[in-house]
Amino acid sequence: MLEPREYQERILSLQREYTQPAGADRISKRNIDHNEANCVEFASANLRHLLPAIPIEKHAGIINEILFNQVCAALDEDSFFLLAGVKIFDPGSVLSAANKKSFIFCTFHFGSYRLINALLVSNGINYVLPVSRDIYANQRIRYAENVKAAQVFSNSVSRMLVVNAEEATTALTMARKTRAGWSLLAYIDGNTGVQGAGRRDAKTVRVPLLGKPIYARKGIAFLSHFLKVPIVPVLCEITGQMQRTMTFHEEIDPSGFSKDREAYCQMATERLYAVLAGYLKRVPGQWEGWLDMQKYLDMDAIAGSEGTDEDSVETASPAEDIADSRLVFNRERFGFIVQEDGRALLDKDSYKLLSLPQSITDILEAYREPAPAPSADAAQEQRDIVAQLVSMGMLSVVN
Repeated sequence: MLEPREYQERILSLQREYTQPAGADRISKRNIDHNEANCVEFASANLRHLLPAIPIEKHAGIINEILFNQVCAALDEDSFFLLAGVKIFDPGSVLSAANKKSFIFCTFHFGSYRLINALLVSNGINYVLPVSRDIYANQRIRYAENVKAAQVFSNSVSRMLVVNAEEATTALTMARKTRAGWSLLAYIDGNTGVQGAGRRDAKTVRVPLLGKPIYARKGIAFLSHFLKVPIVPVLCEITGQMQRTMTFHEEIDPSGFSKDREAYCQMATERLYAVLAGYLKRVPGQWEGWLDMQKYLDMDAIAGSEGTDEDSVETASPAEDIADSRLVFNRERFGFIVQEDGRALLDKDSYKLLSLPQSITDILEAYREPAPAPSADAAQEQRDIVAQLVSMGMLSVVN
């Protein structure tokens, strides 16, 4: 368990690594692995599609904030003193009611999402935490130890049970617990369940998020209807270095949909993501989902929305037209993705991965920073290739 002083020291150290002055691109300056580099590029594409009003120049700062908060989430889990500074908005008095009535507390990987566990424990609430098979195998002991520490800190006798969401008997376990007055805590935006992210079957539902269609798991809404337990969206926003705001939103009640489970699943899941959307418009850097949102987007709809506007069709730029120009890699639209068999270029407009010859990749790399176009004395082939890359939008002329 971290004390306030140690927590502050770690936060300040992380801030020096992940934060930067406005406009500076610290992502490229930190030593990051290939997986994180890929996440950064996809996150930029996802921001580009779902929050197009945010200029590309601000993407780096937002993504650094996402990565910073992702690391800080683990610190918050061991920092129970933060509970003293949590502002709780609970207009429906759900926290007090949860000692006598079951709820499904549904949240996202947003803000200080791990602190929700400690808050439930401190309020004496018994709850079940369904997790993926991998997390169950590798982290259930850590969850149990953390809850024990929270119980001691809060002088609470509440209990928590971690279950494997992919086990066939888990639904029956949760049914027994809810009948005994326990609640559930579920993360709707993870890849819990068979096949994980990217599935398109009867266990998902198509809902809007910030005007774009995504495929979301409907398991939480299904459980709510099956168990006859209302869903309460809860999000914990980071509002200061050691300040958090926990909001318990209006509950989603399945009682009016007793004969139409599918309609309830659609409605409930839409409402959950509508709650998230309200936060993303204000504080997009607090949601980890940007790092892999492409796995949930309806790509057919994305492709259809791009259109074929003739005004957007680019024509070849003669080498002579750019001879005296300075060029730069168009990172607003493209990014490099590392794969097992090499690197590919991500087109952030279409999410297509383009395989390029190493010679072309080398040219694009040479223009990571603005540099002069090939002069009139350069080989004609080199000048033509660079001109073609400009016409394809991979290189941009610096004004």
